[in-house]
Amino acid sequence: MDRRHLGSGSRRSIPAREGDPDPTIEEETMKSGIHPDYVETTVLCGCGASFTTRSTKKSGNITVEVCSQCHPFYTGKQKILDSGGRVARFEKRYGKRTKASEGN
Repeated sequence: MDRRHLGSGSRRSIPAREGDPDPTIEEETMKSGIHPDYVETTVLCGCGASFTTRSTKKSGNITVEVCSQCHPFYTGKQKILDSGGRVARFEKRYGKRTKASEGN
């Protein structure tokens, strides 16, 4: 009886049944005709920057509002917004303590 090892080896080997295909032989599993064509695409950002990539969009052009050249996270010009005045509330509660009030 032929024994084939499947997986990482952490399981027992599974005895092969007669007529089973050899798992070591790769079969073509992609169906033909159902996958879209991959075309070269130009991405144009609102800041004026552009770059070329590949996409399934048939027109070959993609327009975006923000890219890595103008996004604040990538440019280092990121501003932390204080929504709801959380920092001000914290400073009001804890930031303005005097030496006498710290002993409480």
